[in-house]
Amino acid sequence: MQVTTFTSFRQQLKSYLDKVRNNHTPLFVTSANGEDVVVLSKSDYESMEETFYLLKSPKNALRLLQGIEDYEKGLAKERNLIEE
Repeated sequence: MQVTTFTSFRQQLKSYLDKVRNNHTPLFVTSANGEDVVVLSKSDYESMEETFYLLKSPKNALRLLQGIEDYEKGLAKERNLIEE
């Protein structure tokens, strides 16, 4: 996790944004006068939103967690995707 100040972020904006995009790591920007912010790449944000959506339903969350558990126990089966 990288942390910087608002002043440093403003002065080196392109460099910080390139690091966030290329490394897929959030950047925490601290502010002396207000709430701190977190900068994420768009793809990381969309991935996080999708995860929240999938886990929002308790039944779906349980099914996904069971699938992960089965995979870790070696119970998963490889399948081919059907293309139409």
